[in-house]
Amino acid sequence: MVKSLGECLVANHLFSLGIEYQYEPAYQHKTASPLYRQYQPDFYLPEHGIYIEYYGIDRQGNTAPYVDRELYHQGIAWKRGLHQQHQTPLLELFHYEKQEGTLFESLEQQLIAHGVEFQALSPEAMLATLREFGAISSFASLLADLLKRYRANCYEEGGIEQAIARASNAAQVDAAMKLLQPIMDDYEQLLVQDGHIDFDDMIGKAISYVRDGKFRSPWRFILVDEFQDISDARARLITCLRDAARGCSLFCVGDDWQAIYRFAGSDLRFTTAFAAAFGCTKVTALDLTFRFNRGISDVASRFVLQNPEQIRKQLNTLRTERLPTVSLMREDNRKRSSVAEPDRLERVIERIAAIARPGSSVFLLGRYSFILPDQADLKRLSSRFPSLKLERYTIHACKGKEADYVVVLGMESGKHGFPSQKITHPLLEALLPEKETFDHAEERRLFYVALTRARQRAYLIADMAVASSFVVELLREQYPVELNEFEASLTQQLFHLLKCGACKTGSLVPRKSQYGAFFGCNKFPLCTHRERGCQRCGSQMRREGRFKICINADCLNWVPTCPRCKAEMVRRKGRYGEFWGCRNYRIKGDGCRHTEPRIDIDRRLLTPPAISSS
Repeated sequence: MVKSLGECLVANHLFSLGIEYQYEPAYQHKTASPLYRQYQPDFYLPEHGIYIEYYGIDRQGNTAPYVDRELYHQGIAWKRGLHQQHQTPLLELFHYEKQEGTLFESLEQQLIAHGVEFQALSPEAMLATLREFGAISSFASLLADLLKRYRANCYEEGGIEQAIARASNAAQVDAAMKLLQPIMDDYEQLLVQDGHIDFDDMIGKAISYVRDGKFRSPWRFILVDEFQDISDARARLITCLRDAARGCSLFCVGDDWQAIYRFAGSDLRFTTAFAAAFGCTKVTALDLTFRFNRGISDVASRFVLQNPEQIRKQLNTLRTERLPTVSLMREDNRKRSSVAEPDRLERVIERIAAIARPGSSVFLLGRYSFILPDQADLKRLSSRFPSLKLERYTIHACKGKEADYVVVLGMESGKHGFPSQKITHPLLEALLPEKETFDHAEERRLFYVALTRARQRAYLIADMAVASSFVVELLREQYPVELNEFEASLTQQLFHLLKCGACKTGSLVPRKSQYGAFFGCNKFPLCTHRERGCQRCGSQMRREGRFKICINADCLNWVPTCPRCKAEMVRRKGRYGEFWGCRNYRIKGDGCRHTEPRIDIDRRLLTPPAISSS
């Protein structure tokens, strides 16, 4: 595993050239100091004694938005200085070379200049290595997915060529289709041999039968339910049936706010641009919901309509609630210290049991099945709360169902969070309907579906240190969400002030080591930044300019930070009296010698921060 795509490309190319490498080994000379940890270059070539660094900057020296440009360049200068001091060979590669397509050429030229001889591995050797760590099996699974998607699309003549031409990785998709062709031929031969057809055959053959006149449609009225989930192939079948009978009427019922099956080929554009696909149209709005109440509707409708491509509509509800009916529990996602201590989910169910009528139904929903309680846990929870009917579903599986109460789990950021940040394989992406430009458009609709399964009340569970961007949006934009149904710690309430000062994207969360408690970045191990808590009360510290201020309103202890190395400043005594000195000062060796005779803080900074919803 490496930490960036650029490093991955470098590693793969070194491998293909037959050059042994080590990733992030400790530098051969000791470099650890109060200002810098032990240096670990990106790559080391042990047979040649050469180091390689891959720098994430463009030609203007700019870094990614979340990386401190000045500190990054200080790091580059420090690394260059070390190699110059110890006379160790260093090859430098840059992000802009990857963007410009010259990365491999630059690497090979520098290797040759340092006298490195290399011979590219044979395809057989690379294939053997790929097979060793399971890449061939993974690719076989991908080919199976491609086969299913290709057949489900029921391409007409020239259709696959158009799909390949539209793809951003056209050459790769074309190569994959060539690899897929013999597999597809074998599969279709097997179907014929056994006298079978699959579901995709049903759609494809039906289209050809109607179009070629082998089937004469007797129907004047066609009704399609759940129309928002329709695919291109099925839309073509419907069009053929409609056009085959004079005066045939097409009636479709669908809700674009609940379109959640793009991964299966559903194309939302047939709903949002219905008239463009099917001609002259009359729209009848079904704008009264009999399931959820006004409180849920206010949150869910407003949330899904942030995407301007969704059809604007005003939902009316039979029941109007005076108070919010979407509730947020904010609590650390930590393991229980004892069996007797209830976890977050149990506390929410306990609350529902206290307010719900006996026999009320409760759905436990998650973006992925592994987030949900397993069968044993569900049985235990059902035994503990016999007055409730507990069921668990993925959000996709609960579509079309409803319960009195809903609890949405896994409201966190990350690959398997909600919204999910899993990336569809680029080859498979090329065979799916065009992706929407609005960020997390389908995930946003999936959240709408989750909330609107509830008749009475919906609960969200989140740890604000790693909270889903959806939860953060609900708070930042002041949606009508209940925040006081469950007690929340000061850290959970002030999460927006406790960002990591190093990577800027993570949050500082409580951690423990053999040396005691501290606050570390939740992006660890990608970010190893850590800070001490307040030395008076142990609470977390927020940053205001150069100051760290305790978040505890009863304490408000403050500590200035060093403008040079960002470490804390401490009061020291010298021959001329007291002064402020950097904590990284060392009598011998490298250290920060910054001092200041006096540091004052603007008392307005000590005003306790608001702990409202924003």
